Amino acid sequence: MSRSRAYSAGTRPAIVIALALILFLAINLVASLKLGQIRADLTERSLYTLSAGSQKIIGDLTEPVTIRLFETRQLLDSVAALQTFSVQVHELLRTVEQASDGKVHLEVTETLPFSAEEDQAIGFGLAGFSLSRAGERGYFGLVGTNTLDTLETVQFLDPAREGFLQYDLSRLIYRLSRPRETQVAIIDGLSMYGSMTTQRRPWAILDLIGQDYSAVAVPAGADAVPPGTDVLLVAHPATLSATQQFAIDQYVLGGGSALIFVDPLAENSPPDVSNPGRPQNPSSSLERLAAAWGVRIDPAKVVGDRTLAMETVGVAGQQRVVADYLPWLRLSGEAFNSGEPMTARLQAMRMSSAGSITTLPDATTRVTTLIQSTANSMLLDRDLVMQRPNPNRLLESFVASGQPHALAVRVTGPVHTAFPDGRPANEQGADQPQLPGAQADPPLVDAVKPINVILVADSDLLADSHVIGSDGRVTTSNADFVLNALGDLAGGDALIDVRGGGQISRPFATVQAMQDKAEASYRATEQRLSQELADIQQQLLQLQGHDATAAANPVALSRDQQAEVTRYNLRIADLRGQLREVRRALRADIDALNQAMQFINIALVPVLLIVGTALLAFWRKVRVRDALGRYKLRQLSAGQH
Repeated sequence: MSRSRAYSAGTRPAIVIALALILFLAINLVASLKLGQIRADLTERSLYTLSAGSQKIIGDLTEPVTIRLFETRQLLDSVAALQTFSVQVHELLRTVEQASDGKVHLEVTETLPFSAEEDQAIGFGLAGFSLSRAGERGYFGLVGTNTLDTLETVQFLDPAREGFLQYDLSRLIYRLSRPRETQVAIIDGLSMYGSMTTQRRPWAILDLIGQDYSAVAVPAGADAVPPGTDVLLVAHPATLSATQQFAIDQYVLGGGSALIFVDPLAENSPPDVSNPGRPQNPSSSLERLAAAWGVRIDPAKVVGDRTLAMETVGVAGQQRVVADYLPWLRLSGEAFNSGEPMTARLQAMRMSSAGSITTLPDATTRVTTLIQSTANSMLLDRDLVMQRPNPNRLLESFVASGQPHALAVRVTGPVHTAFPDGRPANEQGADQPQLPGAQADPPLVDAVKPINVILVADSDLLADSHVIGSDGRVTTSNADFVLNALGDLAGGDALIDVRGGGQISRPFATVQAMQDKAEASYRATEQRLSQELADIQQQLLQLQGHDATAAANPVALSRDQQAEVTRYNLRIADLRGQLREVRRALRADIDALNQAMQFINIALVPVLLIVGTALLAFWRKVRVRDALGRYKLRQLSAGQH
């Protein structure tokens, strides 16, 4: 018996190792034969999981699409970031190919220097890059074609756009699947197309729109919407004539969709020639049309929000002041309507001096809020905001309204014309031409179907300062919102579910609340300091008897007066010290919170895991020991019997 037990104990580890090896080989064999198409996406942002929008685009394909990946493997492998990103590109392309049921065919082309493949890449307009000292150029881009020889490209797959990879690929396939591009007619009241006289460059938003749609500029003064328009985009219509507004009215009544940006204070509109610091046409509201659609935007009021306010630098007398500026909003989270596809995936937007949209009591339309402020907001006087006052002046007079303000809405439903008396007379007295495709003769009085209009109470969100950074890259969700809205109005919302997922907003709400609380105390101290400084200056003037000579020559002051001035200066230094203490306390609280979070993430969680694992191992050991003890007791009891 002892030999048998010894033999069993000696061979057991070898048997276990052999069985484990056999099991490992068997699992790999089965996986290679049967599980090649099965995947699990465990990445944080589900990089390899197709969104519902991507699946819809691929599922709607009726004609095959070929996607060719041009890559120079040698150069990609020489850079860690590109090597890792190329793996993601390959995996996502494979996922798309598998999901297409044969409609998407993938080809990978190794593009070597001075090869025929490089000539093809150059012919397709792909952007080459150079990473070696020898100056060899490589390529990493996509070329898509369909049966009609339509060509779409992604010139360079940039790792900086990792979060937008699925969107870029889905957009390429989407554009190849469409028989005709959606036409967007743009009425530009912001000089977005640039101007040689004012040295304004074309805005980036136009290029972004042009990547997805066929954009057509409506000539200044035109009184008709271009034929074939799918969506009308109106930006800051401050100078539209009655006949031009009538054209918009008839276009919408005739079933046309419109995206309209009005603004009580368009900070990025062309400056006034006589006063460059002031917009030439500061306000737009389209009151007549808006009233017919059941809404109103007060052109004299601007929304200020204490929670969403951006920090800025202002001027108070001779001093520069850093404070939250109420009219400049950074929108995220609950500001967006999560029930609407066009806003559900937005991350962070910027608006400046936006207006508030209200629904009229007698509205026949349904008004759905898309973007809104928080309840910690109020309406500010536009003329005051236009003066760019000290930010603290607005903060001091802030009183929350207790209710959010709608910044962007969708208007749908039946409406009557805003021009019940018919076509308005031409400003020059001539009759107006008919509106092609949307205007009837006689003019339409009622909408032929429920209207579909998206109204935004801010036009500054279109400006480069709100869309891109200094390097030209998109930095906010402003462009996503515009493109989503155009896609929704055009009836093609498949890209909306894909767009906007590339940015992740993770605000530190606790840190922000601490900072707001400390800054409130800081402002109170600053106000006391400012008041005392004013008092000191007044008393110094009194001491000097308004004597210009004494003011210019402090020595002329008496000894008592000089002592008084010294006392005042010491008081100023003391108050400034208090301000520094407030700031130091603020920084200390935030640093303490950061250290606590670092301890939790870096030390506490691993320690808890180790302790938990040790406790689990100890518990299992105790259970095994107890079970073995019970087994021996039973054996002993059986032997006695």
